[in-house]
Amino acid sequence: MMAMGSKRDRVEIMAEILGLCSKPRTKTRVMYGTNLSWKMLKHYLSYMQEHGLLELENNSTKYVTTKRGQDFVEKWSELKALF
Repeated sequence: MMAMGSKRDRVEIMAEILGLCSKPRTKTRVMYGTNLSWKMLKHYLSYMQEHGLLELENNSTKYVTTKRGQDFVEKWSELKALF
């Protein structure tokens, strides 16, 4: 859990997006769910697609987390639990 007013780092934002996209989500849904600007969201979605963490579902406009993305979220959760 973050302290009030603290900023999320890149890994936390990516884990949040990947967790949200465990079910197919549109860009708009992800933007509202993560409280990111449109510009920042596009950056993260592009980055995660390039690295195989996220993909578009069957030629639709919905993003879904890949197996690699699910592994990322699991490892991130395990790491956070250590602190």
